[in-house]
Amino acid sequence: MRKIYTTAQTRPSPRRLARRKADQPTTRRRRAPSHNPALHVLLSKTVEFLLGAGESPEHVTLELEGQAERVKGRLPLWRSKDAKHVVESRERFWEVGGVIHDWHREAAYTNSDGEPRQLTLRSLRTLVGRRFPKHKVSATVRWMFEHEVVRRTNSGKIAPTGGRAVIPKEASALDRAAASVPQYLRTELRNASTQDQYFRDINRAARVFFLPEKFVPLWRSVARERAQAFLEGVDNWLEDHERRDDTGPVREVAMHCFAYTGDARLPKASRTHPRQLKARR
Repeated sequence: MRKIYTTAQTRPSPRRLARRKADQPTTRRRRAPSHNPALHVLLSKTVEFLLGAGESPEHVTLELEGQAERVKGRLPLWRSKDAKHVVESRERFWEVGGVIHDWHREAAYTNSDGEPRQLTLRSLRTLVGRRFPKHKVSATVRWMFEHEVVRRTNSGKIAPTGGRAVIPKEASALDRAAASVPQYLRTELRNASTQDQYFRDINRAARVFFLPEKFVPLWRSVARERAQAFLEGVDNWLEDHERRDDTGPVREVAMHCFAYTGDARLPKASRTHPRQLKARR
């Protein structure tokens, strides 16, 4: 039935109808989450890591909301100030590693057995000054003491705390991940778009799924021993070929090495061991 408007009941104007509809609360349709399993797992594990590294749920939520707005607006995903801080921290860490490398390798800083000599503060400042600008030497030496990269000996001189590997005290998991994970992700992207395998950056893994728990301590020991020998050889090659005053383009290159140990679990009974398969043939 068609509604008839009398003179007492005026027909509302289209503009008023539009305004009334705008005033009414509308329910937003929730967008379905991504159906890409790899995307979901990668983001979920990243959030899980951030929470495990000590970030509060509120901070993580604020950062994710900010990133969502930057993604929608096609804006840069990182703040230049924060990126500069991470880059400077990473470069300082690696340059300090270079100082320790020189200390273990150069004749002026090693004894007759090839071990690093104990240095005076003046000698240490000279050593640090070979890799850091003059205005950063004092702060770098102080950082090395604060993070227990070096220590005072009973004679009052200074010695490296560990071997050639530099593991700063109180280096948070978040800081270390911020320095290394972006390089790993960039390697994955570059390798995915590089057809010739000889132009890809190396990304290899040795893995088993059923290592008995009793062998885990031995596995960690073997991995540490083999990795140290391998990385020392790579480090020597890199240091021999680095040219800080080269006239042509230069690049940062690195070799990361990490081991993974999963959670303890019972092996699946449905699986057949490869040795059992060989025995049946």
